[in-house]
Amino acid sequence: MAEIKKIRVLQLCEHFGGKESQLHGVARTFQWWMPRFDRTHFEVWLCSRKGYDKAAEQMIRCGVTPLYLGYGKYDPRNLVKLMRLIRRLRIDILHLHGYGAGTWGRIAGFLMHKPAIIHGRGNYHSVPFLQQIIERLLGPFTHYGLAVSASTGDYMVRQWHIPASAVQVVYNGVPFDEIRVMPREWIESFRKEQDAGPDDKVVGIVGRLESFKGHREAFLALQEVRRTLPNVFVWVLGDGVFEKELHAWVAEHGMQAEVKMLGFRRDAREVIQCFDLQLFPSYREGTPNTLYEALAVGNPIVATQIDGQAEILEEGKTAIMVPAGDVGAMGRQMLRVLQDADLASSLRTAVKVRSKDFDGMRCIEAIQDLYERIMAERR
Repeated sequence: MAEIKKIRVLQLCEHFGGKESQLHGVARTFQWWMPRFDRTHFEVWLCSRKGYDKAAEQMIRCGVTPLYLGYGKYDPRNLVKLMRLIRRLRIDILHLHGYGAGTWGRIAGFLMHKPAIIHGRGNYHSVPFLQQIIERLLGPFTHYGLAVSASTGDYMVRQWHIPASAVQVVYNGVPFDEIRVMPREWIESFRKEQDAGPDDKVVGIVGRLESFKGHREAFLALQEVRRTLPNVFVWVLGDGVFEKELHAWVAEHGMQAEVKMLGFRRDAREVIQCFDLQLFPSYREGTPNTLYEALAVGNPIVATQIDGQAEILEEGKTAIMVPAGDVGAMGRQMLRVLQDADLASSLRTAVKVRSKDFDGMRCIEAIQDLYERIMAERR
């Protein structure tokens, strides 16, 4: 019997987390993608354009040994090293995530006759000027695109000039086999460790600490909520470039008692089960992985009406939606969910049903199908 020729893929991203963050959302996706590719048909490598960062340790911890280019976004040495890597590993397909990776990966693919996939993961308010020029040159010749949401797909067409026919929407979803339902005793114990009493209400925010994530607006909304319900607290899970500013803001407003910064946690999927409400206050997103996790564990959700969040959540059924930046609306809706036990219960039931639409293996299967289609077209 003839041996199956594996499709050899290089996943090239910008970075895994950076100096300030233990783990980027894209890197969290790689953690569960990489072990789940069908190894009888695919051989997949992971490479960071920026080089080693502390978040790479999280990759290594889950059994993935990354490769690195190690140069600046517009440094042409990226191209030289990448082309050598493609030759050495005999790569068939380049799967690219981020501006620098997308730039050098597409150029290398063009020069070496290798197909390249651009994977859009977020909607940015603007594209840097030099990148605008690059996208106008490369976008029309990009034949394969993946988007984490329909709004991100539209963004790729408008801002990156990729043909609409080339862009396919594939929601990340969540690996259900990694979601552990924690016993009531553990949840009560953890809440007690964090000084949350049995009658206290915990609102959770999970993700990188960035200015566009809406943390300050959430804290202002918390002030509004506590005028009616003084036993409400916010837990923030995550780290990032905005961490010092947020700590300073909390201290300046005297909110150290009601805002608990828990930092980066590997057990985030367990900790979120301690929340009475999960809040998504961002100004922009693709579709955050943390949202799929909130659905999977059945947390009541209040979220801003943006991008992928507005696509997969239904107002009044799977979430309570508010306009981005509207502190008053956010506070009122948080208070509504926290005070209405029947509403919270119906949201919990509905999100668990909705989560079944986002089995992460569907994402893997869609990507593998695209790899096979690309190779069939080349043949």
